[in-house]
Amino acid sequence: MKKLIRSPNLEQLKSFNSVCIFGSIVEASNQTGIARATLGRHINALEGDLSSKLFKRTARALILTDIGETVFQYSQTIFKLTEELSEAVLLENSDLTGIIKIHASSGIASILLPNILAKLNEIQPGLKLKIIPMSSVSMGADQDADIGIQTYRPPGKDLIATKVGEIKFGIYASKKYLKINGEPKSLLNLKEHTLIGTIPQSLRPILEKLWGKETIDQENMIECHDYPLIWQMVVAGCGIGITHRVNGDREPSVKLIFEDLEVLTLPVWIVAHPDFKTRARIKTVFQFIANEMRGVLK
Repeated sequence: MKKLIRSPNLEQLKSFNSVCIFGSIVEASNQTGIARATLGRHINALEGDLSSKLFKRTARALILTDIGETVFQYSQTIFKLTEELSEAVLLENSDLTGIIKIHASSGIASILLPNILAKLNEIQPGLKLKIIPMSSVSMGADQDADIGIQTYRPPGKDLIATKVGEIKFGIYASKKYLKINGEPKSLLNLKEHTLIGTIPQSLRPILEKLWGKETIDQENMIECHDYPLIWQMVVAGCGIGITHRVNGDREPSVKLIFEDLEVLTLPVWIVAHPDFKTRARIKTVFQFIANEMRGVLK
């Protein structure tokens, strides 16, 4: 004879899910504020509806049965979907006005963001964006930016972070510059050329390992912290500089040099404070930029 099984009550399933997550009825009660007796009653009722034992009860702990494991997996999916539903409704009904402050490395800000933000303005007119290009972005818990776009994973666990791809870099010079000064045949030959830009301290160890300390300790240099200006000077023929491959390869007046050199590749992370989940406009921008950057950097 088949067991009679009824559809589980969601409130009872939620109590079961809490006990699984926190490991015991006592701890689930402490964390959720639901009385222990209520949690126990809900689990007993759920076991009755499903005609199955969900826990093995020992003196020290509740241990999930095989069926209990299955029910827990489904309960996780159910409550994840309900959370996403609530967030989606909140997003549709929320006010998207207000300033959103974005910190981004100057290269990412000038190369990747313009086209992405143009699309964002088409679908979400009225957003007030404040873009702050920086030589080095370090999104921290105390930073006043709403969103940070940076080239390394933030160390703090109190931030929401997602990796959206990687940037490959190359060394470029204008064809006009190379015609006048010749093309360097090795990294050591760079001593005879003018380099443009500045190496952030956070990148020095990586570049020293890739290209050698003697290469990046260059005296003949035009120092500049403004990324768009650096690239304009490279294109104009002032010297040799580094840029994103996606940027350099589409400029016909320059040439990629040292094509066989080991490529500098950096990850791209988008970071925000945890409360962005409750602030619809920040969540909208965060998710849109993340999705668009994945397409660009795939």
